[in-house]
Amino acid sequence: MKILVTASCSEGLVLPLVPISWALRSAGHEVLVAAPANMASVVTDAGLAFVASGPPVEMPEVLSFDRQGNRVPMPSGEENLLPHIGRGYARLAVRLLEGVRSVAERWRPDLIVTETYGFVGPLVAARLGIPWIEQGMRLSSPAAITAAGAGELGPELAELGLTDLPAAALSLDLCPPGLRREDLPGSMRMRFVPYNGRMENLPGWVLEERERPRVCLTFGTRVPLNRSPIRGGFSLLEELIHRLPGLGAEVVVAASDAVVRDLGPLPEGVRAAAQLPLHQILPACDMIVHHGGVGTTLTALAAGVPQLTIPVIAEVWESARLLVASGAGRQIAFADATADAIADNAAALLRDPSYGEKARLLRDQLVSLPSPAEAVRTIERLVGV
Repeated sequence: MKILVTASCSEGLVLPLVPISWALRSAGHEVLVAAPANMASVVTDAGLAFVASGPPVEMPEVLSFDRQGNRVPMPSGEENLLPHIGRGYARLAVRLLEGVRSVAERWRPDLIVTETYGFVGPLVAARLGIPWIEQGMRLSSPAAITAAGAGELGPELAELGLTDLPAAALSLDLCPPGLRREDLPGSMRMRFVPYNGRMENLPGWVLEERERPRVCLTFGTRVPLNRSPIRGGFSLLEELIHRLPGLGAEVVVAASDAVVRDLGPLPEGVRAAAQLPLHQILPACDMIVHHGGVGTTLTALAAGVPQLTIPVIAEVWESARLLVASGAGRQIAFADATADAIADNAAALLRDPSYGEKARLLRDQLVSLPSPAEAVRTIERLVGV
């Protein structure tokens, strides 16, 4: 079977597609990943075949400008932000549509795999008359995003004789039952297998017995950049590397080499993990402070560590609420996230062992779910292979 994986324009939305792509390859299927040109090294570093679906593009661009190039103001309030995000994902799909369609018409895949809001996948699947599989990436995927995306794609859907996006043949749900008991219609739960980028040599400190708690601190690849549209991320990171060691903990900063250089000399008790993939770091940590990114949240779940989330983007706010409700973490709104507030909440997580107990329970539930290899067998049955 030939499988076209359509991916988005950021590492956080490409990396979670790697394990299912590996599983499909291991089962003997041909896999080709189509993504914007700026994702080429992310895909090829994972050992997967890559084809550009379009020129480089960044999510802030498609969120900030409509199809005519007019600036779109950023709304406020979750009920307005979620549709705004959905329309942005739809405009990204329009950008990539011609490239993905051209690849698909020449390569003739039997199946398309894409993430929940990768709307170009179902559009091309409908044109070719083939099934598509939805790879979930979040603990919760707000329906308001999909609804707004479908609305923005009205002309493209009408061209296909459709009024809505075609349903997926199967949705792969990564949410453990301890966070959401009910199964989603048309879905199967699947174990999240962390992949956070190309493996590096494992440093000795990861395997050494630690004498004090260790806190992982990360704001992902985008938030800490001085050029990021999310203002204040770098300055907050800078404050925290000085504030968190005061809890009596060692702090491991997971940030790009460029961000670490901008931070300057690190205080005593702080080490830089740089580009070391999170799944190599977190088993050696007692908790994580992070921005609520989808890959970071799921990797921390798989490691069984409590989480203090400062969720930045509205599409992950519900996921953060689910974590808090489970007792495996705490949450601070980004607008309220002072260094003192973060340090106080981190101290509470370290003091109370119940957070770690709940986090390890969720990890065990996640591990018990069917693997990507088992999901491939279900996909093969559905597609008739």
